[in-house]
Amino acid sequence: MLLKLKQECGAQFTSKLEGMFKDIELSKDLVLNFKQHFSSRRLAGNVDLYVNVLTMGYWPTYPAVTVTIPTELNHYLECFKDYYLSKHSGRKLAWQPNLGHCQVRAVFTSGEKELQVSFFQTLVILLFNDAERLTYEEIKQATDI
Repeated sequence: MLLKLKQECGAQFTSKLEGMFKDIELSKDLVLNFKQHFSSRRLAGNVDLYVNVLTMGYWPTYPAVTVTIPTELNHYLECFKDYYLSKHSGRKLAWQPNLGHCQVRAVFTSGEKELQVSFFQTLVILLFNDAERLTYEEIKQATDI
């Protein structure tokens, strides 16, 4: 399909789209190598991290969003960042929490459920591991959302 578009519209028309596909394929390999590298180091917790490293010129730009990431999740992000920068010196990683999503296993009185939620929703849900009730202000202060 991409080849047809390139033939019909020219290489310049499809260059960003080709870059996007390349980013996704490279990210798959990168995450696989990251997991193999850290499989012997047994990172604490029960988190399965998957990251897409996207080249700025190929993808739409998003405003920077700052949130407070829980220590356990931040540890995984820092491990990935250290791994990535050790393989690709001179590059910069910028986390985009507004693009993230998570699969969260939650235990309710009615049983265990798996929830597919945004990264922001995950930050709020994780707060309830340590508290039964939270006010809006407490959530806002703890997450910086």
